[in-house]
Amino acid sequence: MQPRTNAGRRTRNAVVVALIVAALWAAATLTRGAAHADESGPTGPVAHFSRAVELIRG
Repeated sequence: MQPRTNAGRRTRNAVVVALIVAALWAAATLTRGAAHADESGPTGPVAHFSRAVELIRG
């Protein structure tokens, strides 16, 4: 009975790791796309902050 439990645990861990990697990859892709959306604007961390302020102000 123990080998099945270990196999199930390994499978579950592999799925969790794959989901984490996929989420990180998607977040990096979205961030990269958002950072290059407006080439005329400022770059760096300040650009993201100013964009957030613009969105909040409407």
